[in-house]
Amino acid sequence: MRHAIIGTAGHVDHGKTTLIKALTGVDADRLRQEKERGMTIDLGFAPIVLPSGQVAGVVDVPGHERFIKNMLAGAHGVDVALLVVAADEGVMPQTQEHLDILQLLGVREGVVAVTKADLAEDDDWLELVVEDVRESLAGTSLADAQVIPVSASTGCGLDELLASMDLAVGRAVLEDEEWGFARLPIDRVFAMPGHGTVVTGTLTAGRVEPGDRLELLPSGSVVRVRQVQVHERVVEEAVRGQRVALNLAGVDRSCIERGMVIAEPKMMEPSSMFDVELTLLESADPIKHGERLHLHIGTAEVLCRARTIGTDQVVPGQQVFAQLELEEEVVATRGDRFIVRTYSPMKTAGGGRVLALSRGRRRRFREETLREFETLSAGDQPAIARFFASRIVSERSAPASFRDVARAMCAEPAHVRDILEEGAAQGWAVAFGDLPDGRSYMPRDDWEQVVAVIARALSQYHNCEPLRAGMAKEELRTRIMPSWDGKAFSMLVARAAEDGLIEERGTAVALPTHVVSLNSEQQRAKERLEAAYLSSLMSPPEAGQALAEGIPQAILDYLIDLGVLVRVGPELLFHRHALVRAAEIAHELGAGGQPFTAAQFRDACGNTRKYAVALLEYLDANRITVRIGDERVLAC
Repeated sequence: MRHAIIGTAGHVDHGKTTLIKALTGVDADRLRQEKERGMTIDLGFAPIVLPSGQVAGVVDVPGHERFIKNMLAGAHGVDVALLVVAADEGVMPQTQEHLDILQLLGVREGVVAVTKADLAEDDDWLELVVEDVRESLAGTSLADAQVIPVSASTGCGLDELLASMDLAVGRAVLEDEEWGFARLPIDRVFAMPGHGTVVTGTLTAGRVEPGDRLELLPSGSVVRVRQVQVHERVVEEAVRGQRVALNLAGVDRSCIERGMVIAEPKMMEPSSMFDVELTLLESADPIKHGERLHLHIGTAEVLCRARTIGTDQVVPGQQVFAQLELEEEVVATRGDRFIVRTYSPMKTAGGGRVLALSRGRRRRFREETLREFETLSAGDQPAIARFFASRIVSERSAPASFRDVARAMCAEPAHVRDILEEGAAQGWAVAFGDLPDGRSYMPRDDWEQVVAVIARALSQYHNCEPLRAGMAKEELRTRIMPSWDGKAFSMLVARAAEDGLIEERGTAVALPTHVVSLNSEQQRAKERLEAAYLSSLMSPPEAGQALAEGIPQAILDYLIDLGVLVRVGPELLFHRHALVRAAEIAHELGAGGQPFTAAQFRDACGNTRKYAVALLEYLDANRITVRIGDERVLAC
């Protein structure tokens, strides 16, 4: 079943709360001050049963300009607007401001109730008010909204209004998707005796059940849901588009305030800067680069500065790209709508949508910056996925998982995985790993830059060390990509080798064109050194001794690269035949499961304890032998 939120809007004293009470039987004014003053101050809520049987949530907002921030906290999750205009006054300043806000927040469906119709002087006057309303709606997203005169006191027009609201809910684009991480911007928090902390809000995505563990942001603390209520009824599950109250465990009421968000863990993150698309109202004054503004996003309000991209000023009616630099962190994600109001005096100036969480100040007049903003604003899904994948690779020094890209895009993970898989098939992305669900990705441009850096480093190394089979993988990583961890870098190396761009030679990496060749003098030195290690197989000379006798270091490294000489421990080198012989001796001593000591092994090898212990530790490390106390046995 689809669920919807209907939000009131309109000037103060035009009868919004009275109308809601007539439609639902609920007085949405819950505060003592509201009842005493006869004026809505904060948000009110009520369920409404529409003629189709659909139960929608109603958010009643204050109409007075002093409480516009409360109105904005309730308007963020509205699917259908109920714009209220009093017949005895017509369209007023807050009518227009609320209409502007609905437009900027992307509300596309609504109904207009011309209230207090019984107070109109005559039918002609009422018709004039209706025409005034239609003129105000012209050119807005609510231009086609039905305008219905009603009276809460006589009941006139209420049935027609309900029917029109029902149709508007049916037309609203309510994405009741299976996917969607749980997300609740908090608009109210209180402590209930015997229950503890309770938060309320509109569930803008996903679903919540008792027992769920969610994240409170921006603090990052984990909370557990004890109980879920929808319209004061305990339920087993709340879904997107419902007004929800959550009884939370693991957090004190003093730690929560309006503007915070409850969400599925690790799906959202706080930020103090957003890349946005910003639209200025026709009625607004120009906004200059760096101007201080009030930002309203979700249920949060925070001061910010607008860093305009490609221009130093936004003129009325213009849409531009900008970065909003916040004075404190809030929680939002790509696609979220926002409103900006002037610093002083406070007046709604414009609004827009979040394109991405910023990763620092952009160079405002750089062509590349403008291209990136255009991609985020109007690019197709593959282009947007490529942008975020590239950003994640840069930030994390690792290929991007499709889940991370989906999180940045605020899109369904399976859909993003398919986009990236198609990108790998088409060639604009490079995939790492075998199984689609475990794969990670890198844009082709980024990959080619990495390969070019690797190739350049290896070419320089081969020129300096022509007798080395290749550069040690770890040395290559620390030299050219020190921020990458070993596992991620190994993925790059393995993929480059798979593509034939480089070769893995043991623990070393080389260009395929690199071939080690010895001249006659080097060949004689190589034969002399190998003969020295073969002649004293189990008691080899120390490397320093060989070098002292005139053998070049390059020849020693060459034999190590070939695997002819093997480093055993930090100081000793053995010929590979010595390791084969050591394993044979161990099998002879340990035949039939017989344990043997280091001394027995030393005597069988005919060397000293220093060499015997080093060889035994090598055998242990390679799981040929197992040490038990002071003895060894064969591993299998």
